[in-house]
Formats: sequence, structure tokens, C-alpha cells
Amino acid sequence: MTYTPGIDRSRVDILTELLADHRAVGDLFHQWDRTPVEGREAYFCELAPVLVGHEVAEEMVVYPAIRGRDEAAAAVIDARLDEQAAAERLLSDMEGMDPTSGQFGDAFVQLRDAVLAHARSEEDEVFPLLDRYADTLDRPTLGIRYAKAKAAAPTHPHPHAPDTPPGNLVLGPIAAMVDRVRDALA
Repeated sequence: MTYTPGIDRSRVDILTELLADHRAVGDLFHQWDRTPVEGREAYFCELAPVLVGHEVAEEMVVYPAIRGRDEAAAAVIDARLDEQAAAERLLSDMEGMDPTSGQFGDAFVQLRDAVLAHARSEEDEVFPLLDRYADTLDRPTLGIRYAKAKAAAPTHPHPHAPDTPPGNLVLGPIAAMVDRVRDALA
């Protein structure tokens, strides 16, 4: 991942939050190669909420802040939403697979490649938009809102749920509550 933002690193803002998440997800994906087949279920249970939380927080905070800026920005956001939707569908499919199967392994490689390509696209296209509009965006506040949205996000993929406001703002908290009950009963 290539982005080196022109920001004061001593201030945490949305770019530092996103970049830290991209690094953490990359590190998690690299653990796959060291995870024994019998440990895949636990590994996936750790990975899925991280991916879902990041995705949901972007959809609730980051993308709406940029979308209405201009047509080019809207096109960038639409492309990233499409990538996220495809990854979410695959993640949802994987929840129903046997983690020790070859099918799961193949799906994992596809998911990893898609998510890492998505992160590179964000760093190449979305992050510069956050820089370009920095004078009208409160990036530290966006960073705080992003962290809160990520913490409150569902823990499982919901590929049929809306990914743009107002639908995601209404249904997201409900899905998160259902997921937390589901996780507690599992």
C-alpha cells in the first residue's frame, strides 16, 4: 500500500485511523499462512468482525463525507462500495463453509486478494480526496466518528443490508445488536 498522506502525524485523524486499519488487516491476512487447518475457524472468527467493522464505519462516516463533493468523487466512492459489497458477499458465503475445506481456502485467497486490492484503491483514490477536501472536512472529528462507528458495527456480514445513508444508519445498529446476541449465544 502506497499512500503517504501530507498530514501532521502527531494528530490522529481519519487518514491515520484508516491507514492503521489497513495495516492491521494486512497483518491479519498474513497470519493465514501460519494458521493450521484446525485453527481456521478461530482465525476466521477473529478476521470477520475486523473486516465488517472497517467496512461499515467507512460506509457510515468516510464515504458520505466525500460522496457529494463532485462527480469524480462520487464515482470513486461508488467503485469502492461495489468492491466492499463483493467482499461482503464472499465473507457471508464463507460463514457457511467448512473452514477446513479446500473450498474455504480458495474463497479465503479470493477474499484476501480482493480486500488488499480494495485497500490499495482506497489509498490511491479515496485518501487523496480526504486530503483535497481537508479544508472543509474536520478530519479529527471524522476519525473519532469512524472509531465509534467501527466499535458499534455488526460483527457479521450483512450483504443485503443498505450500504448508504439513510438505510445503513437505521439498519446498521439493529444488525449489530442482533449479531451481538447471536455471538453471545454461540
